[in-house]
Amino acid sequence: MSRTRAARCLSIVATSLTLAALATGCGDGKDSGSSSGKDIVIGMVEDTSGGTAATSAEASTGISLAIDEINKAGGVGGRSLKLIRQSDGSQPSQTPAVLRKLVSDGARVIIMNSSSASAQQVKPVVEQEKIVAISATNIATAIAEPPNNTFSFILANPITDIGTVYAAAFKKIGVTKLAVITDDSPTMAGLNKGLLPIFEQSGITIVANEKAPLNSTDVAPQLSRIAAAKPDALFVSSLGGQLEVLFHNTAHQIMPDAPRISLASIGNQPETWKLAKPGALRQLVYASAISADNTRSTELGGKLKAKLGEKYLGLTAFAAQGYDTVYLLKQAIEKAGVDSSPAQVRDGLEQISKFPASWGRQGFTMSFTSSKHVGSDGLCGIVLRRFTEQNQPGDNWADYQPQCS
Repeated sequence: MSRTRAARCLSIVATSLTLAALATGCGDGKDSGSSSGKDIVIGMVEDTSGGTAATSAEASTGISLAIDEINKAGGVGGRSLKLIRQSDGSQPSQTPAVLRKLVSDGARVIIMNSSSASAQQVKPVVEQEKIVAISATNIATAIAEPPNNTFSFILANPITDIGTVYAAAFKKIGVTKLAVITDDSPTMAGLNKGLLPIFEQSGITIVANEKAPLNSTDVAPQLSRIAAAKPDALFVSSLGGQLEVLFHNTAHQIMPDAPRISLASIGNQPETWKLAKPGALRQLVYASAISADNTRSTELGGKLKAKLGEKYLGLTAFAAQGYDTVYLLKQAIEKAGVDSSPAQVRDGLEQISKFPASWGRQGFTMSFTSSKHVGSDGLCGIVLRRFTEQNQPGDNWADYQPQCS
């Protein structure tokens, strides 16, 4: 063969290889979700500017630590994990476009790290894309339930579990008349629909139900009406952040002796505690998921303290759940195979059983099956804690804790 003809043949072969690479997603520097990419790309929908920004930031701390650990240990099947991020600002109407952008950028799986309403909004999208969307901290039961739930998962105990625990706690301490104050976010509207009926079915009367916009600067009128209703306790149902601190600062002034109970948000947002007036959080009970008896929690707290130094303010449930989310995905990808499709990763996740959690009581685990897309194995993922006089989370609430089997 002449040199000219040989060169022409090599050129044809090279062109064919290039086209083949483009057709399979190779050569573009991004993981298409097949065996072509060097890295295994994890997409994350987060909130950097909206009502769940503080929650999202805490979860991101645990997510980042887990990815760093896994990559330093050799990755998954010899491949590094690569995290790509997009913020939806906790605006559910924006979340589908944000998620599709992550998929187009090569995400093999999606971590939902924004509001529960956002996670619900993208269920049809992940169904169409056939890609796992796993919520690190969201608690809306509907995320993991039909319709469009075959690719949607949550880790934490859902709002129905929290409602069951609190209803039992109210009965134990003699609360029969409950007042509620909430924010006007879509997430809390959805969660309250699942939560308040559980209270009412247990014999509790809701004597007042007040709402405040997320940008409120004065909630005295709402809390004055609540005080006039003379409830046995005040339940604060909120995304947390500055508005929840405002709720507690005001309640501490208007109804200082009323017991206050909250969801998980404020107890897992260390940056917000300093906004509270002295003693304003005293004796506030909240649904934590961190217990001193869980050695995995203690170990994770030590790792985060070593990484963050003076910025470390204590282990939060959101950081622990973010951390565990990555390790669950690692195991799912290993079960499915590093060359598996995004749809096959779902099959791998559904094979995970009794995964030891970094949150909840000692021995608490997570499991998934084709019919169980809520990871928590029972009520021992919920730990009720209370704040001290110094506006810091203190001991477990002695009056009531969920029974562990």
